[in-house]
Amino acid sequence: MGVEPSAPDRPTRFKPMTLALAGVGVLAAWTALLPKSILPENFAAIGAVALFAAARLGFRPGLVVLAVALGVKDVGVYLTRGLDPYPLSWLCFSVYAVLGWAFLRNTESPVRIGTTAVAGSLVFFLTTNFLSWLDQSLPYGYSFAGLVDCYRGAIPFYRGTFAGDLFYGGVLFGLHAVLSRAYFPAERPALQTEAVR
Repeated sequence: MGVEPSAPDRPTRFKPMTLALAGVGVLAAWTALLPKSILPENFAAIGAVALFAAARLGFRPGLVVLAVALGVKDVGVYLTRGLDPYPLSWLCFSVYAVLGWAFLRNTESPVRIGTTAVAGSLVFFLTTNFLSWLDQSLPYGYSFAGLVDCYRGAIPFYRGTFAGDLFYGGVLFGLHAVLSRAYFPAERPALQTEAVR
């Protein structure tokens, strides 16, 4: 009798390394509390954590990880700065989870991950600032010029969001790719063949 070939590693539902990385991402949510002299405004891990968790754990678990990260950040912001949470930001951050689940669950492509992170930050920027303009949290006025001024005034904040999403996304997805190849092969995503990497 010959030796049967071993079955390929199957993805498991329990992913300890992926959960640990998502936990590190949740802890990185505290970086939003660091002073502007250390990190740019809005340079935070929240968007990248949502992309990563939804891509590697699944959509619903990704939303749970996102909720924990946002809760950690909002409690910290309230305790340190006295600012109340902005509930609509939770909805806007969930777009990152949708994008991560839709576009990144079967890939390790740095180009695709980076493009999706940029798309997430852009959607977040456009949506939150449109809502801010509608709410008139700053008196820009209900006109097209007022909307343009609102977006223009938010560009410095977008720079931090953009950089944070790329940085933390690169760290989380990069560590996952390295560790899943070296130590946790069962946690590698089922990769699709991609023409462009």
